[in-house]
Formats: sequence, C-alpha cells, structure tokens
Amino acid sequence: MKKLLMILAVVLLAISCEKEDDIELSKSDLVGKWNVTKVTQDGETTELPSGAITVDLKSDGKYYVDFLGDTYTGAYTVGGNTVTGISGSITEYFEFTSLSGNKAKIDYKNTDGDIYKFEAVKI
Repeated sequence: MKKLLMILAVVLLAISCEKEDDIELSKSDLVGKWNVTKVTQDGETTELPSGAITVDLKSDGKYYVDFLGDTYTGAYTVGGNTVTGISGSITEYFEFTSLSGNKAKIDYKNTDGDIYKFEAVKI
C-alpha cells in the first residue's frame, strides 16, 4: 500500500509541475485575428499601437501577417502548442507559451533567424 501511495504522489507531483508551455492547442483555439500588443527582442520590450503587428489565422489553413507594414500570406499547421507557417521560402514558428481566453504569449522565430516574444490579443 505504501508503494502505491508513493507512486501516486510522484505522478501527482509530475502532473502539477508541468511547464506552462506544455499546452496542447487545436486549430479552433487559434483561428482568428491576433493583435500583438507587446513585442520583446533582445530583452527590450516595446508596447505597440493596435494593428502594428497582426496575425490572422484562417480556418482553411491560410494565414495573413501584417508586420509593421510588411504584409504577406502563407499556409500553416498546428502541432502541440506551435503554429508553423510557410510563406515563400520562410518558415515561421509561433509557439503559444500561454493562452487564457483571448490573450496569449507567443515565442516567435523564423528561418531568417528573427526571434521575438509577443503578447497578443485575439480581436
């Protein structure tokens, strides 16, 4: 009996210690237009005006990005907590590290070497 209780305690501890970024998301959780309100790069955080950076994830697997006036489109997939988008020769990774209602924290990187942390609101 003691062994069973010890195993149960270890399992419960492991479950309670799951990292915040171990979330599993579906496409329906993410579909919509995300407005980035804050961006952090190299440790420096900047608050953004509404519409400065938006990511619009469509239910048909296409996405549209406006990044400070640079607009482009592509196709995306969802795996775990990450949206992987391909636009031309660039692959982008939007890793949702937290999602609460319409607010998200997203770690962004792409194959050009750009790395950002976003705070975003689904509008």
